[in-house]
Amino acid sequence: MTNLWLSEWKTMTRQRSYYLFLILWVLVFSLLFLLERNNAGLSGFTNVTGTIVNILLYLLPLFMLIIGSFSITNEMESGQWQLLCTYPVSIPTYLFGKFAGLMTAQSAVFTLSFGISMVVGNISGIKLSLQWLLGIYLFSLLLIYVFLILGLFLGTAAKTRWKALMASVAAWFFLIMIWPTALIAILGLVPYPMIDPLMKVAMLLNPAEFLRFFLIIQWDSGAIFGASYDAIVHLFQSGAGWIILIGYMMIYLLILFSLSILFLKRRRFL
Repeated sequence: MTNLWLSEWKTMTRQRSYYLFLILWVLVFSLLFLLERNNAGLSGFTNVTGTIVNILLYLLPLFMLIIGSFSITNEMESGQWQLLCTYPVSIPTYLFGKFAGLMTAQSAVFTLSFGISMVVGNISGIKLSLQWLLGIYLFSLLLIYVFLILGLFLGTAAKTRWKALMASVAAWFFLIMIWPTALIAILGLVPYPMIDPLMKVAMLLNPAEFLRFFLIIQWDSGAIFGASYDAIVHLFQSGAGWIILIGYMMIYLLILFSLSILFLKRRRFL
C-alpha cells in the first residue's frame, strides 16, 4: 500500500493542474479575508463565514469527485489496472493506497494555500479567530475526505473517463446544487408527520449536509435550524458529537469502499 500511496502522491504533484488548485484557493480565501478588513474580525458564523462555506461546498466536492473518479478510470483506459492485476496486490490495498495518496496530495495543497491566505489576512490587519480558522479548515478536510471516497467509488463503476465525468457532475449537481429543491419536492409527497424524521434521515444520506450541519452547531449557531432540531443540536454540542462525526466518517468509508471492492472484483474477472 505504501508504494501505491507514494506513486499516487508523485503522480498528483507532477501535474500542473495540482498547482493551479494552490493558486485558486489562495486567491479565493485572500479575497474573502480582504473583504472583511474593515470589520472587527472573523469569528463565529457570520455573513462572510456563510459565503466561505458555500464556496467550499460548491468547489471542493466537484473537484474531488472528478479527481477521485479519474484516478481509477485513467488506469482502466491506459491498461495499468490490467497490469496491476498480475501483481500480488489485493483490491482493498489498491483502493486504500490510492485514497491515501490522493488525500495526502489534496490536503497538502489546501493546507498550504489556506496558510498563505492566513498570512495575507494577518498582514492586512484582519483579526482571525483560531476557533474559526480551525472550523473552516476541518470542514474543508472532511469535504475532501468524503468526496474523494465517493469519487473513487464512481470511478470503479464507470468504464471510461467520459462516463466518470458525467457521473461526478451528476452526483455533485444532485448532492450540492439541487438537494434542497429535491428534498422539498419529495417531502411534499409524504404525510406531514413523516416530514420531520425524513429530513433528519436525509441529512445523514448527504455527507455535505451532515458536515455543514455539524460545523454550524460547533459555532453555536444551531438555533437557525429551528426547534425541531434542538435534540440533535444538544447532542452534537456535547462530547458525543465528535464521536458521532468519527463514526459517521468510518461508516461512510466502509460502505463506499465495500461497494468499490465489489465493482473492481467484477472487473478483475471480466
